[in-house]
Amino acid sequence: FRFYYNRKLEKKMAILEKQQAIEKERTRIATDMHDELGASLYRIKFLSENIKMNREEKDTMMNDIEKISAYSDDMAAKMGEIVWALNKKNDTVADLVAFTRSYVQEYLSVQNIQCELNTPLELPPTFIPGEKRQHIFLAVKECLHNIVKHSGASKVYFSVTLNKNIEIVVHDNGKGINLNSLRPFGNGIQNIQRRMAEIHGHVDFQN
Repeated sequence: FRFYYNRKLEKKMAILEKQQAIEKERTRIATDMHDELGASLYRIKFLSENIKMNREEKDTMMNDIEKISAYSDDMAAKMGEIVWALNKKNDTVADLVAFTRSYVQEYLSVQNIQCELNTPLELPPTFIPGEKRQHIFLAVKECLHNIVKHSGASKVYFSVTLNKNIEIVVHDNGKGINLNSLRPFGNGIQNIQRRMAEIHGHVDFQN
């Protein structure tokens, strides 16, 4: 009887933990959508109002229309990333590497930055939770954003090594980073560190 009730309790605990994990994931996704998409929608609304007020100033109007188009593209891309993170079919190391590699190549191409890729030809179908996938992908995305915005680089080297761990290297030929004098309101590096801490990973910045 003791064995039977212990097994029953274990099953109930497992179900409860799964429900809590799902609830945590839903909360995280809702927060991401609110923060990311909400900000873009507010910008589009502001620019639309600006166009109404400046109908006669064609240059100002065209500039605002271009910004609306850019924000719309950005929102569509973010929605794609959220859908990718939610889809259980993508919960593999193979999909994580393939999706991230594709993003790196496309993003840097648009920014006219040369990209050298080094990823395994054969990718394992090893399971990886959606939360981990998203944290890793967004950390890489943050690295690329910082490179484009601050480094002045003309080339980026991106590599993935799969052993017992997933090791990702993002290396640019820009001016480097002074870790002792970071901008007071810049939070890119802190975001990357936080994301890696969330999944019990490690990040290292080097010049």
